[in-house]
Order: sequence, then C-alpha cells, then structure tokens
Amino acid sequence: MRNWTEMADPRQILNSFLFISTVFAATEGWWFVKKERCYNHIGCFSDEKPFDNLKVLGKKYLPDSPDKIKPRFHLFTRQSPSSAQELFPYLRAGISTSAFNSKRMTVVIIHGYSANSQDYRLVDMKRAFLEQFDYNVIMVDWFPGANHVHYLQAAANTRVVGAVTASLLDALRDTRGLRPADVHLVGHSLGAHICGYVGQRLKGIGRITGLDPAGPYFENTETPVRLDSSDAAFVDVIHTDGRRYFGFGIIRPVGDVDFYPNKGKHQPACRTHTLSAVKKLVTGNLESLSADIGCSHMRSILLFTESVRSSCRFKACCDSCALKCTSMGLNVDRDVHGSYHLTTNSASPFCKG
Repeated sequence: MRNWTEMADPRQILNSFLFISTVFAATEGWWFVKKERCYNHIGCFSDEKPFDNLKVLGKKYLPDSPDKIKPRFHLFTRQSPSSAQELFPYLRAGISTSAFNSKRMTVVIIHGYSANSQDYRLVDMKRAFLEQFDYNVIMVDWFPGANHVHYLQAAANTRVVGAVTASLLDALRDTRGLRPADVHLVGHSLGAHICGYVGQRLKGIGRITGLDPAGPYFENTETPVRLDSSDAAFVDVIHTDGRRYFGFGIIRPVGDVDFYPNKGKHQPACRTHTLSAVKKLVTGNLESLSADIGCSHMRSILLFTESVRSSCRFKACCDSCALKCTSMGLNVDRDVHGSYHLTTNSASPFCKG
C-alpha cells in the first residue's frame, strides 16, 4: 500500500498546511496551549477546573511569569509616611534590616485592573491609616500585569500576584516575626481576589476587606477562584457596582459580612448614561469616560477610607432584621454575619451616621 503522501496532490498538502497554520495563528494555538505553567518559588498554575473560568472562544488564559508581571512591594510607616522602602520577597537579608516592625499591625493594600499603587484614592487610604494608627502599610504594585489590553490576562495574573505576596509575608514571618493574625489585606476589584489567593496560601490571616471585588468572570465561580469567607479569620466586603450589565463588581455575597451601600449596584452622583459614554468614547474624552463608568466601582475605596479616618460609623442594617445593625468599614463588628444595607451621601462626607 502506498504512503498517503504519494497519493495526495502536493498542492493539496501545501494548502492544508497553510490553512492549519492560518487557523493556528488566528486562534493563538488554543488547542496546543499548555495546561499548566510553573514558576520558581511559587509553583504551578493550571487551567483545569475550577480555574477554567477565564476562557473565551476556546482560548484559556494562564498567568504570566512574575518577571513579566513585576509585582513590587513598598513599605510605609509613620516614620516614613511618604518615602517608601521596597521589600523583595526573596532577598531576606534586606527584609531583616527593613523598617518593618512585627509589634505593629500590618495593612497590605492591593490595586485592581489597569491601576497602580499610585492611584490617589489608594494613596489617601494609606495616608489615612498612618494618620490614625502606628501601622506597617505595604502597597502592592502589579501595574505591568494589571495594565493589560486583555482583561482576562490581567485576571489570570492575579494568581501569581497572590502567590508572590504570600511569599513576602512568609519572609516577614520567618525573618521579622510577623503574625498572620495581625495582617489586614485590603484589595480593590481584582485586588480583592488577590487577597483571597494570599489567604489560601498563608493560613491564619486576620482580616481581608474586599472593596467591590471584580465581577466579570468571577461572579459564578467556585470558592478557590475568588475571594470567600474561608480566606481569612474575618472577611468583609463592600459592594458598590454590582449591576447585571456594565457593572464591574461582584453582586453575590462572598464574605462573612457583605455590605450593599445604596443597594450595591449604583452609587449616587455617578453617571451611567450610555449615550453620554459613547459620545465621550467617540470624541476621545477618555479620562472623563473612565471617571464615569468606573465611578461606582471606585466608590468602595472612598467609603472604606472615610471609615478609617472618620468617627462616623456607617450604620448598616441586616436584610432579615432591621434592628440588627453594625458599622460598615474599618470598625465593623467581627461577630456579625450576613448581608447589610445602608444609604450614603452622594459626596464626601459619605457617612450619614
């Protein structure tokens, strides 16, 4: 019997090869994508269930390497509130001589998609903590991995950021006596899910505050994929942009206690007119467009920061019992569980009492 190549027209073989190559390039070779990526220090990351949520048209997204994402960690203290000391997770000699003080509480602040640690809202949160408390405040910056044209790639990168952040806290525990119970992770948007990944790797984290955790591709996932109440001793979540369409935040309750200011879907004074947004996109007014469509999503940061700085308690009451109330934000009662609602003012000061 003749070999199939002897039977086939060479032009057909060439055309078939070109067709396959074209399809492969167009789809970025999705059927040959590796199911796992492994990196030094932090292990391997698979796209198997439950981490198959980041998938479009058959293409799955796995996290980039730490060298590409470039997570950085900047330590601020009351002694140096504006001048950061950079911490390197795998250079323990530098950590051992840093200004970190294990006798203090440690707050770790993590930004979300397309942002960085220099966002004025996060800088103001850091400032508020240091005004009120003698804490270690660590700002996590993963801008090269967050500022990705594909949201799904940035979402995938959160797993690596969480792993490297956990490595830093491991190093602080081993060299400086950090107690995980004294750690409060605060994450916005994708940063909230990063906090969850940190808590999965470093057991015993005292508290995680999720500020409008990212909703797209996380809303209906299993608990290992997103922030949930098992990731720390106490997990509180503030939902501000959980709209079904065009909302950036998750709407389902995912913490020990979940707060829904102004119903958690749209915040007062935030503009969401679709025609207005399209006009700004066409005219190139992108800064104003970003402020409009991200207004409710970003409001969670402002509300939490005000709870750090202000004596106003952000009184919120439970769905099932209007008499069961607590404070939203930093001063939440850790004994409460469930979903709580409140209304806020449309501008600072947001707290009504």
